[in-house]
Amino acid sequence: MTDFNQIPGKLDITATRGDDFSFALDFDISLSGYTFSAQVVTISTGTLVPLTVTSTDLTLGKIGISLIKATLSGLSVAQHHWYLDATTGGATRRFLAGEFNVVNYP
Repeated sequence: MTDFNQIPGKLDITATRGDDFSFALDFDISLSGYTFSAQVVTISTGTLVPLTVTSTDLTLGKIGISLIKATLSGLSVAQHHWYLDATTGGATRRFLAGEFNVVNYP
């Protein structure tokens, strides 16, 4: 018998505290009909900080994720976690997850 695992892809992120932050994702599949949510989770308190998810071109599988400078400035310089969830037809699946490291450069 074959094993089956449905776990999210791992994507670690490093962002500079005090900067605007954004990146694009291309899943190479149609994401039509999906809605997305993404969060940063602070390890020390469990506080959830929402990331903005923009549907750039769902038919082509393209979305954007961002966090404005004011919100990123509110995160401590530390290692946090983050995740991207996708919902369709009432079912939610975690697509990506990983570390969200906030660094401070002068």
